[in-house]
Amino acid sequence: MKRLFLYIFFATSICNAQQTKMRENNKTDLEKLNLTGKVKSVKEFTQISTNKDSLILDTEKEFNVNGFLIKETVYSYGNIHSVTEYNYINDKLNTETEKIIGPNGYTTFTNYFYKENEIESKSFEDDELVESSIVKIDKNNNVVYSKNNNNLFGTFCEKNFVYNQNNQLTTMTESCYNEDGKNYGNTITYTYVDGLLQKMKHSNTITNDEVGFEERYAYDSSNNCIEIKVYIKNVLESRQSMTYKNALLEEHHFSEKGKEIKSIIYKYNSKKNVNMKTINEVGSVATITTVYIYEMEYYK
Repeated sequence: MKRLFLYIFFATSICNAQQTKMRENNKTDLEKLNLTGKVKSVKEFTQISTNKDSLILDTEKEFNVNGFLIKETVYSYGNIHSVTEYNYINDKLNTETEKIIGPNGYTTFTNYFYKENEIESKSFEDDELVESSIVKIDKNNNVVYSKNNNNLFGTFCEKNFVYNQNNQLTTMTESCYNEDGKNYGNTITYTYVDGLLQKMKHSNTITNDEVGFEERYAYDSSNNCIEIKVYIKNVLESRQSMTYKNALLEEHHFSEKGKEIKSIIYKYNSKKNVNMKTINEVGSVATITTVYIYEMEYYK
């Protein structure tokens, strides 16, 4: 199962994604990508600052009239790398077929099965079962349990989710197991104030302590997320800051130890969809600028 959604490329609300991502089962793919209007297709091109005349096609997504992704083509150096097609029954994903192109290519076929409060999937590569998953949902459409099996490596991960009376995610616990037993555990707790996510605290068995790290969020008067700070043992490690114009995310800056390491500038078309994203990554020697151009076609 490889749904190559790049949510951050189309994001208009960063912090809210954390508190809603568990409850997106009824959303269309256009909604998940924060795309408005009857979008038929999106082409993503890359433009490197050193060669402004060259546009490189990266991906092409096609949607049906109901807003669901039906085909995704990924390119590599001008050639098709993979093609994934999605089939639906009554707006529910039924099958997913991914074809990797090339001499070492293969096909992955995923089938989805729906029960009253459960979704199951099985993925096959050239008729061999390689992955399977199960997702359980409560009466409020909240995901309360998930299990993902990697049949090739004999590993699996389980997640449990707990919500408050406002259907906001408050705790997520994850346990992953290899062939020899449990090898990873992770717990995330979520704290809200006035309905907005304020803190996410992570603790896991890799750090082998109860401190982990903590994310803290801040908002403007319109409830747009304007800042994310990450602390380890109450020491500020990294910071993100966001600015908005007409309720749309305009700039997103990333810093570590007080030094900016990356910035993203967004531009929008008349339908308020991102049509250009400029990423500046600050290195020790130079700043690398990459521009992503989005061309969209709409249903009439």
